[in-house]
Amino acid sequence: MKRIVLAGGTGTLGQLLIKAFIAKGWDVIVLTRSKAEQDHKQVRYVYWNGETLGEWVNSLEGIDTLINLSGKSIQCRFSKRNRAEMRTSRLLPTKVLGEALTNLKCKPIRWINFSGVSIFNGLSTIQDESSKAVGNGFLAELSRDWEEMFFSHKLDGIDQVVLRVSPVLLPNSGFFSELVPLVRLGLGGQVGDGKQMMNWIHHVDFVRLLVWLIEKDKVSSIYHACTPLPVSNQAFMQSFRKEVGISMGLPLPVFMAKIGAFLKGVDSSLLLDSVPVASSVTIKEGFEFKFSHTGTAIKNLLLK
Repeated sequence: MKRIVLAGGTGTLGQLLIKAFIAKGWDVIVLTRSKAEQDHKQVRYVYWNGETLGEWVNSLEGIDTLINLSGKSIQCRFSKRNRAEMRTSRLLPTKVLGEALTNLKCKPIRWINFSGVSIFNGLSTIQDESSKAVGNGFLAELSRDWEEMFFSHKLDGIDQVVLRVSPVLLPNSGFFSELVPLVRLGLGGQVGDGKQMMNWIHHVDFVRLLVWLIEKDKVSSIYHACTPLPVSNQAFMQSFRKEVGISMGLPLPVFMAKIGAFLKGVDSSLLLDSVPVASSVTIKEGFEFKFSHTGTAIKNLLLK
């Protein structure tokens, strides 16, 4: 039986992983800032502040894999305060986890640290795991700094893996669930000129990918949790309308996208920036996506 620790595992993605790991009969420990977390009886919740060493370090002894999902959601306005919180909520937990792992008697086999495919924001060509490029803007810089913090820890005997995660498509939350009613109302047209590249991963493939990385004998240092077949926003919305059964969709001009983002409380770059990224190492190393095509993924999610 494998023992897994999830740092920051109380969010939506953490809950997906917890459910899957429990189903496999694995022992799951969650490091949480809330002392009242008791969502799963099969899970042990351990308090930490994500910044300093403490008794929580003992929960890392003898585990198989540590997965760090810590980080304030990027679904917010990029104010000075929110930018600072997004940075500290990623960098500080990664820093202190590296310090904790250094002094363990029985170290884990693997440390998987999340990052974002937004490291490639604004680039003009498709980037895979071998790319050394860094894109433009706050999210690209944030992802770069997060990865630099992670790899600054040189941990003998521990596989260190960065997993750059794209938006995860879920049937009842996230941007997919928000798009469904808009598309049905005929408002599902392209955003801006529609040329910006979109990336995503179906929630089933997201979970399967994490299980695959945990069970894998040998791993690379970087993986992309995103479809190997990215498409433009125009093509994505066209597929969405087709699967919903709507022939038309009013486009969303740039100025309206900015107004809508402001009213929703998010940064407009999340709608307008191109993120040209694909997953290739996963394919080369034998992972098989169940939902790599946009239409197939959307059709499946609409059935939920």
